[in-house]
Order: sequence, then structure tokens, then C-alpha cells
Amino acid sequence: MEESGIEDVEEIDTILTELEISKGRGNLILCVVNSPAYRDRIIQTLRRRFLSKLIYVENGEQIIHNLKERDFHGADILIWIMPEEPTEDLLSTLNNFRELFYEAKIPNLVFYNQAFSESVIRNAPDFWRYRGNYYELKETEKGMAFEALETLATPFSYQDKEDLLRRKRINEYLIEKVRDKKEKANILGELGVIFYYLGELDKALEYHAKALKLTEELGIKEGFAKNYRNMGVVYRTKGENEKALEYFEKALKLDEELGLKEEIAADYGNIGVSYNVKGEPYKALEYFEKALKLEEELSRKEGIAANYGNIGIVYRVEGEVNKALEYFEKALKLSEELKSKYWMANQLGNIGNIYRDKGELDKALDYYEKALKLEEELGRKEGMALAYGNIGIVHWKKGESKTALNYLNKALELNEALGKKKGIASNYVNIGNVYLVKRELKKALEYYEKALKIFKEEGSKIGLASTLMNIGDVYWFKLDGKRALDYYYEAKDFAYGSHLYESIKSKIRRLEEMGSLFDLL
Repeated sequence: MEESGIEDVEEIDTILTELEISKGRGNLILCVVNSPAYRDRIIQTLRRRFLSKLIYVENGEQIIHNLKERDFHGADILIWIMPEEPTEDLLSTLNNFRELFYEAKIPNLVFYNQAFSESVIRNAPDFWRYRGNYYELKETEKGMAFEALETLATPFSYQDKEDLLRRKRINEYLIEKVRDKKEKANILGELGVIFYYLGELDKALEYHAKALKLTEELGIKEGFAKNYRNMGVVYRTKGENEKALEYFEKALKLDEELGLKEEIAADYGNIGVSYNVKGEPYKALEYFEKALKLEEELSRKEGIAANYGNIGIVYRVEGEVNKALEYFEKALKLSEELKSKYWMANQLGNIGNIYRDKGELDKALDYYEKALKLEEELGRKEGMALAYGNIGIVHWKKGESKTALNYLNKALELNEALGKKKGIASNYVNIGNVYLVKRELKKALEYYEKALKIFKEEGSKIGLASTLMNIGDVYWFKLDGKRALDYYYEAKDFAYGSHLYESIKSKIRRLEEMGSLFDLL
């Protein structure tokens, strides 16, 4: 199945499974959708799978006539579209003739809006209790494609890849000429940063380790802290989050001893990133807000912008998209004032994520493509991988599976070259999502299981919860309800306290309600 503009693929697939199971038997499924346009896209998707009779309801007599006559023209399902506002006659018919929906021996899918739903619960309670499953369909986010911003200890800005390579050549020349150990340590540290931006992470670590050794020989505590911070960022990018956190905390301890506010702010931000990756968003938010307060005291625009972006990411993960957008736009404005392509690209990507969440896919794509253009100018492989992944997700959501796979595989290739485990796992999940929609369940499962292995190694709770939930979906579509439930229960344990928790609980509830239908197969 390829959807065009369908956001909540999971919910639609659940309905498709339920309709498949109950084909030839009476069933009453209620669907709340507020947007008529979105409702029509969902119905279009359902009608590709099943022969259906579509009935726009005007009054109660029309419902009774259709169900008693049973002239369904060979349809597999009946789709009923209720009016915007219920009448007393209509509610009375639903309440008093509810048995007819089951006696017709055909699945019935009834669409109405939230206000209609509330009237049914109040004024047609017997119909409400007589229903099968109930769905609230709204555009939700699936997949993993957000990125927090980390702060390197060495102040560094550059215009494009050529500028970066030029500075690399200069520093490589200087390292052979300079005899002063302190200056040499600074050059080694800057080379580490350059290799980080070039995506050569092992080389970056090598140069930071050399710089650290020299500062230790010289007994310069500021130098220890700076290199700890830089090494933490590289380890975080490589996906070694616990090791990164260890280095950031070492840096913080030293910077607090030295009373260096700017560096403390950077440490807070980096520790916040690590907690966000661990799936502890509120702890992350605590550190980002401490960092922001210090950056504002220092009037440091770059630090303020970074923390606006990080705070926005937490709000987005928790589903507060409007609040997140407010922070991302503030971050973008400051980044533009600084003329920093790096920060602009990050914020353009974050804003693209919000429009994707809102279902405004063309607008999201526009932001992602702007971000990609800047990342290509900078030659930043990590940023390009992120942009490719986000563009791939938009094409997946637009039902363009071939284009989606093309971009997602480009992202995967770059993340593999970088050795970035989190990025690789996220790409695996998103590629699995595409194959799930295409109903290539074996391939979807293969990619989800590869992602699961990485998330287990990394101890990423959100990654584990999301991927276990996706594997549960695969078994649901295979009509293996028992195995699906096993995965959902495991996912729920990891998702506690996150935005995924309620979604997983809802799946468990629905699957348990459908248990008897699975037994009939």
C-alpha cells in the first residue's frame, strides 16, 4: 500500500487488518477525523484495498433502508460518512437500530468528527457501547530524524569545504614548524575540530588525544577541559553516548573549579544532549535551560541560538510542536545574524521537522532542501546525512517509496562512512518503515532488527521503544497477535514517560480487544 498524504500509517494499517479479519462478518468500527480532506485521503487508501460502498448519511431512514435492503453491489465493506452536525433523528436511529450493523454481515466503517462523537457518547450510548473498535485519526509522527546540537570547545567557524581544507593544510604545515608545546596543543586541537567537521571521526579523536596529552604534560587545566569536551562531542557523534557523557562531566568538573562560565554553559549543553539521546528529555531540558541562562548572562548569541534549538528539540519530542517551532525560529534568526551556515542548516532542518509533524510536507521539504544546500557547501557529511534522511522521510509520507529509499540509502551510506551508530540505526528504522508500507514484511523486519541491535548497544530507550513497536506492527500485519503483543509490552517498558507511551498502550488495548477475531482465523 502506498499512501498519498497519509500521516498515521500505523492506525490505517490497524484498520486494514481489522477489516481483513472481519470480512464477511458484521463489525462496527468508528473513526473520528476532524478534517474532511484528510478523511477523504484515508477513505481513498481503504478503497484501494477493499471493494466498498460509500454512503453519505443525511438522515436515520437512509441508514435503516441500506442495512435492511442489503443491496451492497458486491462490496466487501460499507463506509458511512456522517454529517458535520448530528440531528436528534440520526442519533435516535443509531441508538435504536444498532443491531442492524451486525445483522448485515458486512464490516461497517463509520466516519464522523469529534463534536459528533461527543454527541453519540451522550445521546446514543447504546450505539457507542455496541461498537467494535474506535479510532481517533490525526496526523502523527513516526520515524526518527531529529538531531541535537553539540558545542565544541574550540571556537570555530568556516565558510565552506574549501575554507576548511585550506585551514587543514595550514595547520598541518604549522604543526611541523612550531616548537612551543602550548601552541602545538592548540594546533592539534584545531586539527581535531577540522577532521570532526570533515567527518573523519577517528582522526579527530587521534588529534584531540594528542592535544590532551600535551596539556596534561603542561598542567593546563583549561586545556584538559577543552579536549575532554571535544572528545565527548566526537564520541557522541560516533554513537558512544555513555563515553561522551563521561568526558562532558569531566570537562564540567574542571570548568567549575576554574569558574569559566562560557565553558560551563557549553558543558551543560553537551550533557543535555546526552540525556536527550538516552531518552531522558526532562533531565535534558534542565541542563539546556541552565546553559541558556549562562549564555544570556554572557550575551553570547551563538550559545543562545544553540540552546534555543536544543530546547525546541525537547519540546518537539514531547509533542509540543508549536512551542518547539517558536524556539527553532528564534534560533534561526540568531544564526542568520551570526551568518553561520552551520547553525542555520541545523535550525532549517529542525523547522522542517515541525512542518513534517504538522503534515505540511511540501513546506517541510523546502526547509530540508535549504538545509541540505548549506550542508553541501560546508562539506559536512553528518549534516548531509541528516538532510538526506529527512528528505527521504517526507517522500515516504507522500507515498513515493522509490524516491524515499534513494534518499534514505544515501543517508545510510554517509552514516556508515562516519561510523555514526545513532544515524545508522535511525536510517534502518526509516528504511524499515518504507518496506512496511510496501508490505515487504520480511525486509521491514530485517531492517528493524538491525536497528534494534544498535539501540540495545547504545542503551537508547526511545530508540528501543520505537523499534520494538515497529517490529510488533510487522507481526500484527502477519496476523500473529501473540508475538505482536509481546513486542508491544516490551516497547511499553522502555517508552515509559515518553510521547510514545500512550501510543503503545493504545496498540496493546486494541490488539487485546481484537484477540478473539485473531482466534477465528
